[in-house]
Amino acid sequence: MVTITHQGIEELTAAIAELEALTSKPTLSGRDEKRHSFLLAKVALLKQGISVAELRHYEQDRLLAESGLRAPQRARTRLPEEVESEWRSFVQRRAVRMTSRPPEHEVRANEAGQQTISYTPDVPGGAFVPQGMHDRAFETMKKYDAVFDPMFSNAVETNTGNAMAFPSWDDVSNASVQVGETTQSTQADVANFGSVMLNAYAFGSKIVAVSIELLQDSNFPWGAVLERVFAMRHARGVGAAFVNASGVSAPTGLITAVLASGASPVIASGSASNDGGSETGATTIGTQDLNTLFGKLDPAYRVGAAWYMNDSTLTYLQGLLDKQGRPIVKFRDGLSDVPYILGKPVAVCPSMPAMASGKNSVLFGNPMYFVIRRVPSSMYVRAFWENPTLVQYGLVGFESWLRADSNLVAPNANYLPFQFIQQHS
Repeated sequence: MVTITHQGIEELTAAIAELEALTSKPTLSGRDEKRHSFLLAKVALLKQGISVAELRHYEQDRLLAESGLRAPQRARTRLPEEVESEWRSFVQRRAVRMTSRPPEHEVRANEAGQQTISYTPDVPGGAFVPQGMHDRAFETMKKYDAVFDPMFSNAVETNTGNAMAFPSWDDVSNASVQVGETTQSTQADVANFGSVMLNAYAFGSKIVAVSIELLQDSNFPWGAVLERVFAMRHARGVGAAFVNASGVSAPTGLITAVLASGASPVIASGSASNDGGSETGATTIGTQDLNTLFGKLDPAYRVGAAWYMNDSTLTYLQGLLDKQGRPIVKFRDGLSDVPYILGKPVAVCPSMPAMASGKNSVLFGNPMYFVIRRVPSSMYVRAFWENPTLVQYGLVGFESWLRADSNLVAPNANYLPFQFIQQHS
């Protein structure tokens, strides 16, 4: 960092000196005016913290473009050049910067399970935090499972993974009252206050083995590929926990929390009323069931509410026809890939149950009350260079870790933020 800072100061000083020399000229040629404009932009960018390397690349590309030439294109990668360079340093067992190493307390929490268990500190370079990996991972994860999308959950990020109480309050049932002039108010209705405890449970991606030859291939963007593999594995594992986990030494899944909140189910009647067939509520859902569920959620929670179901349920509903063979509901607005039912977006969650006897296959509720806790500092990559099983095959192992939790905030049992459809047995 010191070297980069010094380079920036030197570059800024040189640019200012050249500007002073140009402005001292009585007249400027066309070329001088272009150079003057470029130097002004360069000084402004350097003051904003743009690196010297980025400016050099830009200036080189500009000069080549003016000459009708083009610089050789490097291998395509989704990672910034600096991050890709640090990935390569990491896998070559060179020490990474302190800012690219995870805090030891997070490593203890992930790999030991809890901080009180004895733990041997990792060797420098054995664990790595790629810059921006946390944000890139969750962007990928929400494409696989909508439960990670801020549209369908209330994501809370904390600096550490210590247990925390998430406060909530509910004032749906109280309304203002008219009072007379000079009359003292006697109203004393108090809103429902509550809280839920959120922990930070550790999830590991399992080891991903990569051949030494591939790691040495500078043309292959394997750093980006590894990050995508980790994100997809976490999406499958953490996403399933956010939907179905029991809440006992694990996140409280959305279905688990909705059932525990005391919500009574809408018992499915099936799609026979739509197409005139013989389908029952044990294995199908009809538009009448969806409308009943929609109406059961209090109107105060419908603003911003969403549906939760898996892809097979959504596909079935999209294929429902009326008795004349026409589609019943338009599920997409044509402006985005997000499907809509009755004007509300649908979260497609692979871990939601498929339609079957006794299953809770559709939820409808307000995502602001479904809280997901994330700990950005807990996400890192661990390398296994000397694993006996891997070494004999010329492989190096990598594993990703993160910590997260979830729960439903439902302080008032009479006004629940989520309702659900249950299929009869």
